[in-house]
Amino acid sequence: MRPKEHSELSFDVIPKLYDANIKVFLTSLFRVEEQLQPLPRKFCRMYTTEPLAHQLLDYLASRGGQLSMQNFHLVEDCQPFELQLSFGRKVEVMLCNGSHLNNSLILLIRRPQGGRLLYCYSAVRMDNLGRLLGNPVFNSWISRGTERLYLNLSSGDEPFEHLDFEEMAKQIQKDCIQNNHVLELMLPHFGYEELIWNLGHTRLYGQIRLMGTFGQSYKHLSSDLNRFQCDNNSVKINVSMILDCEAALEALHTDSESRTVTLPLHQLKWTPLPTRMHLRQMCSLLRPQHIDGIVTFHSAGNIPQVPEFLRCFKEAFVEKSQKLKVPQTSPKKVGAPANSYRVLKKNPITFADDGSESD
Repeated sequence: MRPKEHSELSFDVIPKLYDANIKVFLTSLFRVEEQLQPLPRKFCRMYTTEPLAHQLLDYLASRGGQLSMQNFHLVEDCQPFELQLSFGRKVEVMLCNGSHLNNSLILLIRRPQGGRLLYCYSAVRMDNLGRLLGNPVFNSWISRGTERLYLNLSSGDEPFEHLDFEEMAKQIQKDCIQNNHVLELMLPHFGYEELIWNLGHTRLYGQIRLMGTFGQSYKHLSSDLNRFQCDNNSVKINVSMILDCEAALEALHTDSESRTVTLPLHQLKWTPLPTRMHLRQMCSLLRPQHIDGIVTFHSAGNIPQVPEFLRCFKEAFVEKSQKLKVPQTSPKKVGAPANSYRVLKKNPITFADDGSESD
């Protein structure tokens, strides 16, 4: 999507037609494959972190896309930089990682002189905001609030359900042992890496195998791959991308002695979309004057309505700001006229007698 006031900025949407003035900010690759049908002949300048850039490069290379690292402006996590816009305007930009991996970013944009943020954009869930709150640079940027906060509201009306990954892993382990089978979990190209990270930090350590293209893509996000190293006898879950022929052949060869059963993704009840809790967290942190729903690529321009439970954050901040602008006047005395003046009684002035004798 693009903000109206700065149409040369594009958030998580890669234009089909090349424009030298367009600056594309990639905060997540969730569903990026849907907007790359067909591939653009030439890509606009893209601003993102190195892990996301390498993930996108690998994906486009498999499809014959004409893309290289020269198309990217690589940004460090929580490192502000200045961006030159058209007509000589400038803004300051910062991308901050809000997940345990490096694939879910928050985009912050403000004026060069500082103050309140112009825009804050967050398209996916942020499961590790606590890490950001310990960063003094991030705290200084959000301390004055933001004018416009862009959020993904597509799951805002769904009830929040807490996920216990340790309990989830316990059930998976029990099911595989009792039925002597291996579960096959097939994921979309991008967005679900955080789910696998959470499962890998449970009792399923050393029992999850990342296969084919998914395993190669995951390496760009984390170097902690020991928890996903396992032999054929200990594996409980094979994780691969949908329609990944390489992973399917690997599973057929290694799991020939045990049955393979598909694990439906919806049973895990985890998606990259922000929940009601994540939306509340973002609003309470950013204190927005305006909340806007993100118009995603496949929504045909339909702007989602802001849920009622988020409006209180916006109204409370705006009301507080207006109160601060009201000048404080001292109360008038009861019964005193509006334009009354006080007459001060002066003491008589005595002059020294210069003609008097003095030592």
